[in-house]
Amino acid sequence: MPETLEMVNGRDKILLFRLQENQDEEAAKLVFQTEHTFSYERDIERIITKDGTIISVGELESNVEITAIQAKDDPVAEMLRDSVIGGKRLEVWELTVDEDAQDDDGKYPAIYAQGYLESWEDVAGAEDEPEVTGTLNIELEPQFDYADLTEDQEQAVQYAFRNTTPNGGDGGES
Repeated sequence: MPETLEMVNGRDKILLFRLQENQDEEAAKLVFQTEHTFSYERDIERIITKDGTIISVGELESNVEITAIQAKDDPVAEMLRDSVIGGKRLEVWELTVDEDAQDDDGKYPAIYAQGYLESWEDVAGAEDEPEVTGTLNIELEPQFDYADLTEDQEQAVQYAFRNTTPNGGDGGES
């Protein structure tokens, strides 16, 4: 019987960022992410010869388009804006934060890449939520593997259940 495949939920794919010069810091999540696109592209040139068409394959070009709702005092949004102004190299991870996709070590499927933010825009329309958008151009080829989330990163992805008792406590406490 054929294997039944399940759809990946877009909400389970998040981006984490870090300035490459800050290797001693954890990668951090841009809050209120609404959409991102990780794209891969190659120029393909068709050369017509007397013997038929041949193909010339160009180099891989990748980028990440980012959209998020603006948050007050988000240090990651500030870091991203400052990286485009200062021409700073970034690291980016796309993690699929789905328990069903974790490997045996509890790591999540991830894409890792390095590059430079080409643009960063603070969009503030009169009738819509203010957004931040950006384009990150990737150098070399993105790498595919599995990555950990720290406790702080997991909390940034989704808050934990809190009890109704003072200070919240864990759900299992009385």
